Amino acid sequence: MAFFRKWLPLWVIPLLVALAIGTVWLRLSIVRTTYAINQSEKTLRDLQQQREEMHLKVTALRSPRRLEGLARAKFGLGTPRAEQVVRFGGIDAEQRVQRAH
Repeated sequence: MAFFRKWLPLWVIPLLVALAIGTVWLRLSIVRTTYAINQSEKTLRDLQQQREEMHLKVTALRSPRRLEGLARAKFGLGTPRAEQVVRFGGIDAEQRVQRAH
């Protein structure tokens, strides 16, 4: 013990204990932060996948083929007769095709 007192001041021991406790606290803090980041990344991936699924669902619901089927089956609609078509702007489809050529 006399050897330690001669070469090691008394205040060094509490300092080493404090540094050890600080190191353990810092490591635990890093582990907690890493866990929180991993959880956030998982949540982000899940939300991105959910967004992609919703986008595909919206695309399917907006499908012209599906909408036409609903119009015919649910509402009894069919292809309009010529007198049922209302054109806006004074240009009909045939005139647009002729102007394009």
